Amino acid sequence: MLDNPFLALLGAHLRKWEDGLCEWELEIAPHHLNTQGSLQGGVIATLLDVACGYSGSYSNSESEEVRAATVSLTVHFMVKATRGCLIARARRVGGGRRIFFSEAELISDEGVIVATASGSFRRHSLSLQ
Repeated sequence: MLDNPFLALLGAHLRKWEDGLCEWELEIAPHHLNTQGSLQGGVIATLLDVACGYSGSYSNSESEEVRAATVSLTVHFMVKATRGCLIARARRVGGGRRIFFSEAELISDEGVIVATASGSFRRHSLSLQ
């Protein structure tokens, strides 16, 4: 699994990761809220971005690690979130060997779509040998 200190600091946890699919989970805490008492937009964008990037960077190779860099990301904020657990669920929807496209939803534990995103990402491999 890719080590990501920023996501650890944020408190996000990887729930599911396989080829073309990724899910991250975050329990909303007071430090995630903005001055209006709702989830900070940057937290939302981060969760959607990382889920999208991971959805296209899965590798089951022991000699290679795949990373993704965001080329573009569009986020649509739907409703406010103030508490509870959120799931960022992304799937790779196309692309080639180097550039891929992903879509994601950020869903509350009540099943409400908080935000959506779509983006393009550049994949690159790191040799572990």
